[in-house]
Amino acid sequence: MTTDPIRPDPSGEPINATDPLAEVRDFILARRQAVLAVSAGDEPFTAMTSFAVEPELTGFLVHLSDLSPHKRMLLANPKCSLLIAQADDGRAEVMSLARVMLQGVAAKIEKHSEDYARAKARFLARLPASEIMFGLPDFDLFRIAPTGGRFIGGFGRAFAFTADQLTRSQFRA
Repeated sequence: MTTDPIRPDPSGEPINATDPLAEVRDFILARRQAVLAVSAGDEPFTAMTSFAVEPELTGFLVHLSDLSPHKRMLLANPKCSLLIAQADDGRAEVMSLARVMLQGVAAKIEKHSEDYARAKARFLARLPASEIMFGLPDFDLFRIAPTGGRFIGGFGRAFAFTADQLTRSQFRA
């Protein structure tokens, strides 16, 4: 069994028990991969994606190709969710793994804008191997602005939060 860097204590105690949202922020910042959930009509769809966070967790950046159905679905309906989960470490009860579910609204960032240049730099700082994809014309950057979420830190440790609660602090990504 491996030790999660956010939960070094096998007892499962959070690093910062006095500020549970600090634990959520630390948990998010320790990861680069999420499940993106979108929908088209009445059909849900999920896909694994990489992500980078913007300062104070005000936005989550994803880089999507025209070849992916989730990009088309996101353009048609910008409401989405990200599930960021602790890696399976082989424990007997997988439902005790920590996870954050974020609800949000996605917006395509226009290429050739200052906003795009800043977002691209932030994304590549976190995921430098993705640079080759930025040279492909069918890829676009999206910003998912969180509207709220839920953290599950294991059995009996779960709470919902608003976007304002998540971003309100001296925190810097």
